[in-house]
Amino acid sequence: MPDPRISGAYVAAFVQSAGEVSPVFEKKAKETLADRNITNPDPESWYDNEKFGEALFEIVDKAGEKTVAQAGKEMVAITEEILEQDEIEAGLEVLTAQHEEIHESHTVADAGILTYEQLSPTSYRVASEGGYEYPASLVKGAAEETVRRTGGPSRVDVSDVETESNEPFAFEVSW
Repeated sequence: MPDPRISGAYVAAFVQSAGEVSPVFEKKAKETLADRNITNPDPESWYDNEKFGEALFEIVDKAGEKTVAQAGKEMVAITEEILEQDEIEAGLEVLTAQHEEIHESHTVADAGILTYEQLSPTSYRVASEGGYEYPASLVKGAAEETVRRTGGPSRVDVSDVETESNEPFAFEVSW
């Protein structure tokens, strides 16, 4: 099986969302991606998943978790399929399914999966399993915005929770 690859559409959406956060953040994101030979991401192309993940972690180091979480929120704001949902669970289903769709030639061991489960009428647990190679902050921002946009609560909180042995990260989204 070839090395796992990430959709150029997802990479381009990340760059676009970085620009929505700030021009300085967009510049840092582009420079960091370019250091890994990912320049002017073509939505029709595929890129090395590991290099993209490394770039995201470096971007977290440079810009901070809050900034990357904001980029995750902005990515949801430009994702029509999520915005078309009018229930939180449906939005989270789209969010987790998209992780599968944006990867090519991957297994759970090398690209991981996202999962979610309802804990109460006002909270969900979101986690990664397997070899998920992206920063938790990106997913936290995306999950927070998905809940906000699909359920309508004015206040959404995200807090880390204990992980299982096969989970790189887990958090609770509540409102």
